Amino acid sequence: MEIEEYRELDEIKFELHDLLKELAIKTGLGYISDDYTETIEFDLGDINIISDNYYHDLKIITDEGEIDLNHNLEIAKKILEEVQKRSEEYEKKTTGKRKNDAEEIFEKDFKIEK
Repeated sequence: MEIEEYRELDEIKFELHDLLKELAIKTGLGYISDDYTETIEFDLGDINIISDNYYHDLKIITDEGEIDLNHNLEIAKKILEEVQKRSEEYEKKTTGKRKNDAEEIFEKDFKIEK
C-alpha cells in the first residue's frame, strides 16, 4: 500500500470506530470495553467487527477466521459504507418513534402543589 492509502485507511478506521461507538450506545448492541483501549465489538450480520482505537487496530471475525484490516483499504471501505448505510436506515426508522416517545414523556403536565 502507498502512503496515501494508509492515510485514507487511518481516516476510515477512526470514522468507523466513532460510528460503531455511537451505534453501540444508541442501540444497546455491541460491546464497548471500559478500559483505556475503548475496544468496540459490534456484530454486522454474520461478521464481528473489532475496533481498538487505542492501538488503532481493526479486524473482523468471520466463520472462516479473523481478517486483519490494518492493511486492507478496500474491505475497510466496504465495511464503513455498510455500517453507514445501516446506521442511516436505523435513524430513519427510529426518528419518528423517538420523537413521539420523547413528547409523551416530557410533555406531560407537571403540577406543583402549594
